[in-house]
Amino acid sequence: MSEENIVSKPEGKGLAVTGFILATVGICLNVFVMAAAVLSGNTGLAWFWVVLCAAGAGLSAMGMMKLGKTGGKKGLAIAGLVIGIIAVIWSAMGAMAVGEAAAAVGAGLDALQDLNLQH
Repeated sequence: MSEENIVSKPEGKGLAVTGFILATVGICLNVFVMAAAVLSGNTGLAWFWVVLCAAGAGLSAMGMMKLGKTGGKKGLAIAGLVIGIIAVIWSAMGAMAVGEAAAAVGAGLDALQDLNLQH
């Protein structure tokens, strides 16, 4: 095979695609993950989801920088970065809300227990 027949993809395309997929999954499944975190009463899953969305934004940014250096098309990387940033913000707000909900439920249960002890 001669070198003329070898077609190489621009460096960074895989990072851009992976970042786009992670960001899209992060924003689409955010509601379900936050609901599961509320039902379990554990904020660990919610904060893991924030990290996953941040990884999608980061991979998209790295892919965009590499594609800019190699002259590849950056459209998918830009879309992944925008979706990833929105997903990080939305997920962080959801994780904080899950934490507040868990604290409120805990305080309510403590108040109920105190009422039962007084009677």
